[in-house]
Parts: sequence; C-alpha cells; structure tokens
Amino acid sequence: MKTLFDNDMRALNESELVYKIANRKQLNLSDDFTFDELLDKLTPGRKEVAQAAVELYTRLKVKWEQSQQITNSADAYKRMYPILANLQTEECWGIFLNQACRPIKIHRISKGGLSGTLVDVRVVMKEAILCNSAALILVHNHPSGNIRPSKEDDRITTEISKAAQLLNVRMMDHVIVTEGKFYSYADEGRL
Repeated sequence: MKTLFDNDMRALNESELVYKIANRKQLNLSDDFTFDELLDKLTPGRKEVAQAAVELYTRLKVKWEQSQQITNSADAYKRMYPILANLQTEECWGIFLNQACRPIKIHRISKGGLSGTLVDVRVVMKEAILCNSAALILVHNHPSGNIRPSKEDDRITTEISKAAQLLNVRMMDHVIVTEGKFYSYADEGRL
C-alpha cells in the first residue's frame, strides 16, 4: 500500500525540492541559491502555497508518527524536534499516551515569549482527561539554546507531576529541546 510519504521527494536535495515549488529560471535565481533568496523572489501567492505545503506535511507527519511508540526521552525529542527546533519563542507541548506508550494526542499547551511560556496545570490535566491518557510527556523549547531548566521549569514539572499522580496519569518526562540537544527530567532522576 502506497502512502503519502512513499515517493521520490525524499531522495531530492533542498535545491531540487525548491525547484519543484518554483521554477528557478522564472525567478531569476542562480544555480547556487539560498532558501532566503528563494523566499524573497516568490510572489505572495507562491509563498502561501509553499507555507501551506510545509504545514500540511508537518501535520501529516505528526499524525503518522502518532502510531509510533514513545518510551523514553530520545523518542520524545526525536518526535518534537522538527516542531520546536527553529522557533524564536518558547512553546510548551504535551504528548498524551495510551497504555502502550503510543500517542493519543500531541497538543500545544502554550505559546510564549523569548524566555518563557505560561503553562497552566489545569490545561495540561484537562487534555490528559479528555483523551483518556494513561501517561504524558511535557516538552518545551529553549530558543536561547540554554539546555538547563529554569526554576519555573522545575516548579511546573513538580506541579504537573503531582496533579497527574492524583488523576492516575503517569508523568513520564519533561523534555527541554534546544538546537541539537535536549534535557530530560526523567534521565536526570528528577521525576
């Protein structure tokens, strides 16, 4: 059975993929152009199509990945890195899992500023209850690249862990994503 992802696109390099979106000769681009140069040359309509294609791919990829187990911090990082890696502001996401550690739902909890995002324990637990989650993993990014958790990160981890325990939902981890690295509360023995 052929899926959306079984095609020749994965074999193409970035320039070839961009060429599929916009004819480089029509846009007067050299053979060795950057992605930023391409974006500058695209019409507003083509930019919108390119952005929509990327967003659709991201959403479909997340749906496909929801069938894959998440059993440790590396799995959570691998799953969330494409979503959180290049953001300029902090976002916090919840991965809500069933008994077999397969995602039921991956949901953005909050979106914040350059150095923080407000996470409400009630919002996290509401999502866990609504999707009948057996376990959860909290994941957020640090755009600064600093991998160490802040005092606020420690506080929210403790609060969500306590609330989850009361509701018989296992908090498996809280993972902080940075460029190419991650910090795991579970790996550090802090859960």
